Amino acid sequence: MSAASTTWFATYVIGPCLFMLLLVVIAMKLGMIRKELLPDSSQTGSIVQALTRKAKLVAYGSYFLVLSKDAVSSKDLQRARANAEELPPNAATERHIRLIFVRHGESVWNYVFNRGFGPSFLVRLLRVTLHELYLLPFEDSAYLDSPLSEYGLEQCIKLQAFLRKPCVDLAASQDFAALTTGEGSSLIVSSQLRRAACTLAIALSDRLRRSREAVVLHSACQEISRNFDTLALARPSCSPPLDAVLEVCAPGARFESKTNAGNKTLAFRGIARLEAFAAWAADRPESTLIVGGHSLWFRSFFARFLTGEHQAAKRKIVNCGVVACTLIVARSASGGVQYRIEPSSVTVVYGGFESKG
Repeated sequence: MSAASTTWFATYVIGPCLFMLLLVVIAMKLGMIRKELLPDSSQTGSIVQALTRKAKLVAYGSYFLVLSKDAVSSKDLQRARANAEELPPNAATERHIRLIFVRHGESVWNYVFNRGFGPSFLVRLLRVTLHELYLLPFEDSAYLDSPLSEYGLEQCIKLQAFLRKPCVDLAASQDFAALTTGEGSSLIVSSQLRRAACTLAIALSDRLRRSREAVVLHSACQEISRNFDTLALARPSCSPPLDAVLEVCAPGARFESKTNAGNKTLAFRGIARLEAFAAWAADRPESTLIVGGHSLWFRSFFARFLTGEHQAAKRKIVNCGVVACTLIVARSASGGVQYRIEPSSVTVVYGGFESKG
């Protein structure tokens, strides 16, 4: 056998075989660790299933990162407005829906990448990456569907404490009441990403425990971004793996996943999800929707439907910030529907907006 043939055989036959053998050994070791940590592993799925599931999500995330046009651009906004039916000034206002947006607390992804890229960045990156390796045998992740960070949990508890006190802002009093005692007239809905669902469960824990309501998970609220942290671990019509801290901070929290259609696709882009949610909200019987979600989704929603200038269309809501607005549904005689938000209806309940977009 020539030297060239030997090199080819070693590179394309022996090399891949050794790599596959290494993966098998790693999988066996991880399986042993999982068995120690989860003795009743028959109920949680095998190590192979967990690794396969994550590999598929990483592959899909890479595909989405390269090919996606999920961000809502100025061209998307112009095209959406141009395609919308122009309603006459006397078009009937069908209804008003109060939307109360609650941004999630800081996520682990935010902790790593949003605190600057100084010397501490490498420490944060190494710490979380090692934790990600530890989570390999489990249906959990630090980067995929990134959960709340320790600071994010603290932010949720602070919002919970704020909602337990009397409201002192008259302008926000009705929205405050809808958040705390609005069962029956308001619906609690969230992105299926767990940081958003957990934030609502903790912040509204008193109401949820009293009313036994379920937080409705809606995939149209999934964050608008290409990043891996915006991919959902929850399968269609299922809830995501939730933080164990909910047992302490939000005991008995329940989630309804009928409107979770699964991960966003290349076709179901950000602008389409905004319009799909507006249409869904318009068909709901409740007068108020409390929406747990994400900074770019909220900013894009305001940019799409605001009728005038407002910082909400340019700046992100702060972590655990609460901002309300009124979605107006107007309908023409021919049946055309238009959704809009008057800038004067935007009210800050808690936190407000970041100083920069």
